[in-house]
Amino acid sequence: MKNLIAALLILITPFTFPQSGKESCILGKTAQFNRLKKLVEVNYPGDPKYDVKYYKLDLTINHTSQTISGNITCNAKVVQSNVTEIYYDFINSMIVDSVLFNGNNTSFSRGTNTVVVQTNTSLNQGDDLTTVVYYHGTPASGGFGSFEFSSQGGNPLIWSLSEPYGAKDWWVVKDTPADKADSADIWLTVSTSLTPVSNGNLMEVVNNGNGTHTYKWHVSYPIAPYLVSLAITNYALYTNYYHYSPTDSMPITHYLYPSSLNSNISQLNKTPGMIEIFAERFGEYPFINEKYGHAQFGWGGGMEHQTISSMGGFGDGLIAHELAHMWYGDNITCKDWHHIWLNEGFATMGEGLIYEAWNGKAAYNSYIADEMYYAKFASGTIYVQDISSEWEIFNSYRTYSKACVVLHMLRGIVGDSTFFNILRTYSYDPSVAYGNAVTEDFQAIAENVSGLDLNYFFQQWIYGVNYPTYSVVWSKNSLGGNLYDLALKITQSSNSNPSFFTMPIQIKVNSSTGDTIITVFNNAQVQNFNITVANEPISITVDPNNWILKTINSVVVGIEDEMQPQTFSLEQNYPNPFNPVTKIKFTLASNEYTTLKVYDIIGKEITTLVNNQMEKGHYEINFDASNLPSGVYLYTLNAGGYKETRKMILMR
Repeated sequence: MKNLIAALLILITPFTFPQSGKESCILGKTAQFNRLKKLVEVNYPGDPKYDVKYYKLDLTINHTSQTISGNITCNAKVVQSNVTEIYYDFINSMIVDSVLFNGNNTSFSRGTNTVVVQTNTSLNQGDDLTTVVYYHGTPASGGFGSFEFSSQGGNPLIWSLSEPYGAKDWWVVKDTPADKADSADIWLTVSTSLTPVSNGNLMEVVNNGNGTHTYKWHVSYPIAPYLVSLAITNYALYTNYYHYSPTDSMPITHYLYPSSLNSNISQLNKTPGMIEIFAERFGEYPFINEKYGHAQFGWGGGMEHQTISSMGGFGDGLIAHELAHMWYGDNITCKDWHHIWLNEGFATMGEGLIYEAWNGKAAYNSYIADEMYYAKFASGTIYVQDISSEWEIFNSYRTYSKACVVLHMLRGIVGDSTFFNILRTYSYDPSVAYGNAVTEDFQAIAENVSGLDLNYFFQQWIYGVNYPTYSVVWSKNSLGGNLYDLALKITQSSNSNPSFFTMPIQIKVNSSTGDTIITVFNNAQVQNFNITVANEPISITVDPNNWILKTINSVVVGIEDEMQPQTFSLEQNYPNPFNPVTKIKFTLASNEYTTLKVYDIIGKEITTLVNNQMEKGHYEINFDASNLPSGVYLYTLNAGGYKETRKMILMR
């Protein structure tokens, strides 16, 4: 799902983000904003006494009265002993008319957003059960919408979006992603003027002879409850195909508002090629015997409903994001919302992979640079601590951007070939395919494929906070001939959890005869390395390919170099005026605790660029003023007893 969190954060954050290639997730409505601020009531993770095998939703949707009525069948297997009652999640505002248990009427009661069903006998592990719950009412519209009656172009528009806890707002369900049904039927009866779209294959359309017809959709693959969907209006249908072999193809069905179809066909025609790109990198499309498709709906973003993504627009990034979810989110679903990064981080990475396939590595690198920018605003762990709040589960900076960057960093560690082998293996692994996963499942597969111990990586990036800040001191010493000893001292600023980050770091060594890249494994807060290199080093670049989410505080020539400074100085920034990035150079004549701060013209502190114990040497710091208005700013260096201030001009 690409959701409204990013747009809403921009509304409430006291500064403005620069424009980037990343599409805005949602252009949300005020009512959705107000609902989203509230904590949801979580009956989680559903009744543990049974394992769902099959659902049938047989529903009549009346757009005039804005009600639904019908029944939900559930087939399940008992997994505990001495079971005399079970419960389903179902919002209290909906009315339950009656319940059948194994074909017979049974008593039921209502709990807090539950239906408690009496089994009429004691059931034990391995027993089968079937319930049919008859109900009616007006569905709730919580979370991101759950179930909405609206309109488009003067026509009724009805749609659902159940992630994360909204399925119970409109149907009787065990509302947890961990319990997938093996299959499902979704029968939707509506006015003949409307087309009801849902998951899986359309098996039959029945004209009921009373001004209504019933569309019978069948899902033959396992499906999580929140991925069951409906979207209903006077759709226009456009179909193209994904050719997965020289003789076989799968339909891609696009259901759009009639007024929107023609203007979006060129975008819709990109979908088959995107599936080919993902199939090459992730493995074959996981629902190949059914379909893929889009259903336009009344929400500003997208939702990866299994085989039929609900779409508020058709930009490249949104199409790619929801499509990538078919592998990661729908085929493999996070077992609980703590691990939602396994859905959203992978889909966000998918966008970048499409740009890479279309426009090359530079386009991918630009996309990742944008995600790194947003990832630095993440607070807390990628592992979601508080799953009672949609705000926390779908935090854009953390669950989307930083999680995407984690996968990018893993790609940097293991290399392209191994990285995509990890993804394909993950897609097909029988322990998670068409089922559920937690972080440790993906970690185990990544370690098995790569042959590396990656526990340090997942522990610090998924269960830790922040990102590393590096200060690097380097020097060179001739060893005779054309060989030099390159000495590196890498220091990380202190962090809370972990105290420092363990990562392989690429160093590009620049010489008059060319460049070479070496890799050091940095696993200490302060660490020294000595590497023999051919040709005299002129300069070095830390992490030249931007594989690490980081800040480089400084790269300085060490004390062995003959160019060591003898005095303190703060140079004029350049360029000046600037827009929006400028460089600030300064020199330290001795090891000192150093601060470099930026102020506005009236002396209000804007940001701190340096706040650390630093080695003697020459420094160059980038200052990005993307979030600031035009004007005159001051920057001040404090080091030991030295203090100097200069002016700089930001000119938009």
